[in-house]
Amino acid sequence: MGQFLEEIPQYLIEWILKQQMFWVASAPLSPDGHVNVSPKAIEGTFHVVHSRRVWYEDLSGSGAETVAHIRENGRVTILFHAFEGPARIVRLYGKGFFHEIGTPEYEALIGSEKRLPGSRAVIGLDVHKVGTTCGYAVPYYQFISHRTQLIDWAVKKESVDHHHDTTESASVELSSSSISIDERAPVNPNGMKNWWQSHNLSSLDGLPAFSVNLGRGFPFGISLKRTRNALARPAVHSKMLNPRHVVTTASSHGSAIVSQQTGHTFEPSSQLLQAYRYPYRYNYRDVVSLISRLLPFLLTFIFGVFLSRTYDHHIYRDQRLGMRFIPITS
Repeated sequence: MGQFLEEIPQYLIEWILKQQMFWVASAPLSPDGHVNVSPKAIEGTFHVVHSRRVWYEDLSGSGAETVAHIRENGRVTILFHAFEGPARIVRLYGKGFFHEIGTPEYEALIGSEKRLPGSRAVIGLDVHKVGTTCGYAVPYYQFISHRTQLIDWAVKKESVDHHHDTTESASVELSSSSISIDERAPVNPNGMKNWWQSHNLSSLDGLPAFSVNLGRGFPFGISLKRTRNALARPAVHSKMLNPRHVVTTASSHGSAIVSQQTGHTFEPSSQLLQAYRYPYRYNYRDVVSLISRLLPFLLTFIFGVFLSRTYDHHIYRDQRLGMRFIPITS
């Protein structure tokens, strides 16, 4: 049932890029350390360079376990499994690496113009073994949409930093290859930079993770401007507003919506963002359509009840009239 390969075959690359989420596992060398497993589920953040190298855009969170373990020992396993269609589990074993925001390597892969709000690093894996198993015990789940809370939270945090940097008249030189980081630049306590400094510098076991100058001097205004421009695009056709027909994606080219019916990608409008942020909200057009489909059956049912009651009424009346004229015999 299981199979091990030395590299990722093309058919698995195509399958991997279609999955809506994946898991990243790592651990420290200490036998008493915490083993970490992190789910990742922002579509479009996972990339396959070739059959032996993959990477994903690492978004901000409450910890930095994966980076700390990569820094100490480099051992990382990435797992994919099918929730829909044929059962399958795929594990990518390899040596991990990471590039922090603001480094030339980060800029070469993502860059300020393409990064998602909250993006803090590129985490990659040089694959030396691929394992596939049946996945028969994984249940079926229906994908509805991606959550937007993490991106919304990051936008608010980075907006605080951008406003603070603008107020302080911070001068940042941005080139096509690197970003100048000012380690002495002050940070706002409510911004993303302070979050990184407070939560992402070490692991649960005290291992060093990100550097102490993570994000200092980074111009958040560039990616925030792109995000606002995307939200200001004209609304798409109303048929696309059905949350069952759209999937939120966060690709390396920015936030976008992909229609499950047509496969077309487009930037979201404010109406569409509201539609996929609240996927369980009723779509009144669907209700009207449902009523129009059920109406002939309802009319047929009502007409049938009417005929039945009319028939019963006439039978009852005839029986009563018949009883009146029954001759009495002695």
